[in-house]
Amino acid sequence: MRALLARLGNPERQFRSVHVAGTNGKGSVCAFVHAGLLLSGRKTGLYTSPFLQRYNERIRIDGMPVEDGALARYTSEVAREVEALRAGGVLPTEFEIGTAIAFLCFAREQVDMAVIEVGLGGRFDPTNVITPEICAIASIGLDHTKTLGDTPEKIAFEKAGIAKPGVPLVLSAQVMGGPCEVIAAHCRAVNAPLLFAEKEEHAQLGLNGAHQRFNAGVARMVLETLGVPEERILEALRRTRWPARLEWLGENPPLLLDGAHNPQGAQALARYVKGLERRKTVLLCGILRDKDWRGIVKALAAVCDEAVTVSPDSHRALDGGELAEAFRAQGISAQSAENVSAALEMAKARAGADGRVIAAGSLYLAGEVRTLLVGYDYALLKTE
Repeated sequence: MRALLARLGNPERQFRSVHVAGTNGKGSVCAFVHAGLLLSGRKTGLYTSPFLQRYNERIRIDGMPVEDGALARYTSEVAREVEALRAGGVLPTEFEIGTAIAFLCFAREQVDMAVIEVGLGGRFDPTNVITPEICAIASIGLDHTKTLGDTPEKIAFEKAGIAKPGVPLVLSAQVMGGPCEVIAAHCRAVNAPLLFAEKEEHAQLGLNGAHQRFNAGVARMVLETLGVPEERILEALRRTRWPARLEWLGENPPLLLDGAHNPQGAQALARYVKGLERRKTVLLCGILRDKDWRGIVKALAAVCDEAVTVSPDSHRALDGGELAEAFRAQGISAQSAENVSAALEMAKARAGADGRVIAAGSLYLAGEVRTLLVGYDYALLKTE
């Protein structure tokens, strides 16, 4: 990553940044922080992954995805340097290349500040070449255990790797016990000031779910540290949109769209659904095989009456038929569909006008469902 960026003139050193890690919630924290910076009048970049509907979403300027022409130019420039590195035996990965494109875009577009989401872990993530103004960790949970470790403490150590000397790190109140101790010890070792976010944020939020109170608390402390005025912070928390995170779409029946791509996310979704009025609930579900899909199934089976399963559009997808069997093993009537479009129609029909549909289990699935229902709607701020 450093070799590639050096060939590009080190674009990562040409803009100020915020760096956010976490098993779950890091995207929501990024969305809240991005809104606060944007509403305070700063030209703001946002780099997140994966995308929902189009690749351009991963790289945003003032909330809008990078335009095709600009993306093509920056990609071509990075591609030339990638080929030169490959000739010398250095082989950048797809995510490293995408991160370099984002950094080059932010430098060329002269953003005042970019909000950068960690891709995986933290310590060895390609984004960890930046020296940000401030860092944050949104949560610690068991995900990507083959890469990051099989205990919360091991995963916390990897995520703590984004800490830099003299750079404040905001830690969510969700992170407690052993993981908190690991992160605190690492911050002391590298001389990074550790800031603890308030337990819950009590302001009005634009995002649904009790877990967003913790994410908003992290974002508030980040924005306060960056000098964003209180009234702009409150407006940002109220107006933030983050697609496919407990997002309601359509009616007759209404559909709740959520990524819920690991057990922690599925449990947060289940808690939210349990707080809703009782009505027939049909789950539209597709999961990637390399996730803890059994843990996801167990959490989601607790809040649905029936399930319609499908294989998301990914080579990593779990077979829809196998997923249906897993739901049946939990006592839930389930049937698989040939594709997402057919699964959506089946789920809506099974729910009926008086029921509701929940589409969850993978961001790949969420993106396909969102495209079918609303097309391309990229706004990250609610209008007032």
